[in-house]
Amino acid sequence: MSLSVDLSNRRITAAVGELTGDGAGRVIGLGGSGLSRLWLGQELHRRIQNNLETSEPGFESEVPISTEIKIDGWHVSLVGRADGVLYDEQTPIRVDEIKTLHFAVDLHGLYAAERLEPFKKQVRLYAWMLSFGGPPIAARLILVDIVTGEEKVESVGWTPEIVEAWLRKQVYRLISAETRRMERLETLRLAAEKIPFPHPSYRPRQEDIGKAVTTNIEDGGQLLLQAPTGTGKTAAVLHPAVKAALSKGKRIFFLTAKTLQQRLAVETLQTMQAEGLFRSLQLRAKGKMCANSETVCHEEFCPWAKEYGLKLIRTGLLPTLLERSPHQDPDAIYETAFNHEVCPFEVSLDLLPDIDVVVCDYNYVFDPTIGLGALVDSHALTDAVLVIDETHNLVDRSRDYYSPVLQRNEILRAVEFLKQRDHRVFDDLGSLCTQLADFVAATVEASFGPRENGDKLTTLDSVPLGDLRMALDGAMLQYFLYKREHDLWWADDPVMDVFLALTRFHRVLSLGGDEFVHLARRSYSEGDSIKVFCRDASRFTGEVLKKAAGVIAMSATLEPFEFYRDLLGFDTESTTELVVPSPFPKGNRLILNIPDVDTTWRARARYHDAVASWITRLAPEGRNALVLFPSYAYLNAVHDRLQANEHKIIVQRAGSSDDVQHEVLDSLNGDGAHLLLAVLGGIFAEGVDYPGDMLSQVVVVSPGLPQFNTERQLLKQYFEETYGHGFSYAFLVPGMTRVVQAAGRLIRSESDRGVIVLIGRRFQDGRHARFLPKAWIDDDPTSLLYEDPEFSIQRFFDE
Repeated sequence: MSLSVDLSNRRITAAVGELTGDGAGRVIGLGGSGLSRLWLGQELHRRIQNNLETSEPGFESEVPISTEIKIDGWHVSLVGRADGVLYDEQTPIRVDEIKTLHFAVDLHGLYAAERLEPFKKQVRLYAWMLSFGGPPIAARLILVDIVTGEEKVESVGWTPEIVEAWLRKQVYRLISAETRRMERLETLRLAAEKIPFPHPSYRPRQEDIGKAVTTNIEDGGQLLLQAPTGTGKTAAVLHPAVKAALSKGKRIFFLTAKTLQQRLAVETLQTMQAEGLFRSLQLRAKGKMCANSETVCHEEFCPWAKEYGLKLIRTGLLPTLLERSPHQDPDAIYETAFNHEVCPFEVSLDLLPDIDVVVCDYNYVFDPTIGLGALVDSHALTDAVLVIDETHNLVDRSRDYYSPVLQRNEILRAVEFLKQRDHRVFDDLGSLCTQLADFVAATVEASFGPRENGDKLTTLDSVPLGDLRMALDGAMLQYFLYKREHDLWWADDPVMDVFLALTRFHRVLSLGGDEFVHLARRSYSEGDSIKVFCRDASRFTGEVLKKAAGVIAMSATLEPFEFYRDLLGFDTESTTELVVPSPFPKGNRLILNIPDVDTTWRARARYHDAVASWITRLAPEGRNALVLFPSYAYLNAVHDRLQANEHKIIVQRAGSSDDVQHEVLDSLNGDGAHLLLAVLGGIFAEGVDYPGDMLSQVVVVSPGLPQFNTERQLLKQYFEETYGHGFSYAFLVPGMTRVVQAAGRLIRSESDRGVIVLIGRRFQDGRHARFLPKAWIDDDPTSLLYEDPEFSIQRFFDE
C-alpha cells in the first residue's frame, strides 16, 4: 500500500511498515541482501508459520489488520499484515512478527546498536491495533537464523500510552514531510514555465514533437514517437516532458541502453537547469559504484555498508549533495560517499525521492532482479513519466531479462575453484554446486540422443532447483562470513557467479506462463546448459507501462507500430502514434540498391566476390564509408576478398569495447579515406555519431534478418499463434530495423550529405521493401535502381 497524506482533507493512510522504518537503524543486507536472501527469508517464514499453526490451535498466519482513529483532528487509517496472530476463540491474545537473519553475522550488531527497535515498534503497533479499546495482548518477536533455522523468541512489552504517544509523533512527522513536499512541488510548478529550451532555436519539427509530448503527459497517455536520426529527439522530448511533468507534480525517468545517449540526456538537462530550477541524477550500474573489493552488500562484509544509516544521518551527506549541484553526477556521488565511507550506490538510491529527473538504464525499471524492482512494486511509478529512448532495443532487452541460462561449464568452474580450498565451507558449497551441475547434465542427457546436439525443448521442475537454491543461500552466508574472517576477496569469484545465476534462473522459472518454454542445449564447444526462454515479455513490460503516469517511447524506427504495441504491452486505447518526417532536404542523400547479388544464407557464399567488388567500385573517392554485414562470418568472408584501392580498411572484431570505438572514430577523423567494416546492430551501427565529414557513405549488405535457429523458430511459432505475424515479428521487423538504424548514421544535420547503398536483391522483394521508410522508396522499391550506380554516386558528390 502506498503512503497517502491529504493535507486539505486532513487524512492519512499508511502501512505499518512505512511508519516503523528508522533511517538511523537502516542496515544494508539485514533481512535480505538482494532478492535471494529475501526469498530464503520468505521460505523460513512459511515453515515457522506452518509449525505454529500445527502446534498451537487458534494460530493464524498472514492476518490483515486495519484501524481508523482520530488524532488531533486528523483521520488516520492504518493497515498491515501480521505474520501470525493467536486467537482464543474469536479474541486475539498474541501477535507474532518473524524476522530472519544470520545469528553469527547480524545478531550481535542488532543488540549492540538497538537495531531491533524498528521491528519491536512494528509488533507493538500491531498489538495495539488488535486490542484497540480492549485489554492489551501479548507481542512477540521471533528471530530465525537463516542458516541453521534456530529460533530466538523475545517478548515485547508495550502500553497503549507509549504506542499512542509514538504514533502521534509519526503523524506529525508525516504531516511536516508532506507539507515540505507540497511546497517544493508548488515551487517546481511555478518554475516549470521558466525552464529554457536547451538550444538557441528549434530545429524543424521539434515544436511539433513538443506539443505531442505535452498533450500526452497532460492526458496520462502513452506515446509512440518515430522521428528520424538528427531531428533532435532528446531535446525535443525532454524539454516539454520536464515542464509538463513538473507542472503536474510528477517526475521523469529517462531510460536508455546506451552510455552515449545517457551522456546526451545529461548534457541536455544541465543546459535546461542552469538556474537550478529542478534536480536530476544519473544512476550508474551497481558494480561500477561499488567501493568495496567485492560486491557483497552487508555491513559485516563491507565497511561502506557498516552503520550505513547512522553515518548517513551523522554526516548530513544527502542534503550536502542536494545543495551542491542541481545535477547529481555519479562520479561526484562516488567520491563524496567514498570519502565519508558510505555506500555510493545506496546513496544514489537514497537521493531518488528528492530527484525530479532520473537518467538510467532500462534495467532499473524493467529488469525483475535489478536494484529498483522495489520502485516498480511499490507503486512509486504512478508519479513518474517514463521517457524510453531507442525503444526499438527494448523488445530484445526485455526478453533477455526473462531468459536466464545455467551453464554447466560455469558451475564446474566453481566446483574446481572450491576444490582448491580446504575447509568445510568450501566442501559444502562444492557439493551443492556439483548437484546443480548434475541436474543440468541429467536434464540435457534426457533430452538428447547419442551424437545429437543443438537446442531442444524440455520440461524443468522448479522443486529440486528450489531446494538447491535454498541450501545454496544458506551456504553462501557461511561462505561470505569465512571470506570476511580470513580477508579473502577475489575479483573473479565463480561461486558468486553461480549463486547469482541460480537466483535469477529459479525466480524466472517460478513465474510460469505461456510466454515461457524450457530449453536444453548440448554444445560441443560451450558444454551443456539449460535455459528458460521468454518468447514475449509484454506481460511484464506492460505492467510497468501501465503503472506509470505517462510514457513517451521514441526511436527513429518504430514502424510497424503494432509490433511495439504488441511486444512491449502498450495499452491500445491510451496509446497514440506520431511519425515525424525528415526535416532534411531529399537532395542531401542518394539511396541505391544493387539487386544482382543474392545475400540469402544458402546462396551468399557464391556472391562473396561480387559483394567485395561492388564495395570497392562504389567506395567514394577520398571519403569514408561504413560497410555493415549481418554477421562477423559474412564480414570476414568478404574482407578476405576485398581490394580497397586507396581506402584504408578498418575491421570491427567480436567483443569490441567502447575504447576501441573511440580509437576507430579518431582514425576516421584522421588523414586519408577509410572503409570501416562492421556488423549491423553493433557499436558502429547504432547509438554512435559520425559528425561533420567523418562519414559519407553507408553500405548495408543484406537485410540483416536474425539467424534462423531453434529460438527464432519458437518466436515465429508463438508470434503466429498469438498475433498472426510469425515471420514478420520474428525476422523481418528486427532485420529491417537494423538496416534503417544503420542508415541513420549518415544524415544527422541540414548540412550532411551522403549515399546509402543496399546490397541484395531482397530489398526489391515486397515482403522486405514494405519495411523500408516510405521517404526512401515512395512505395516503389524500383526507385532505388540506377543503371550506372558508380556514375550516379560520383555525380552526387560532384554536385
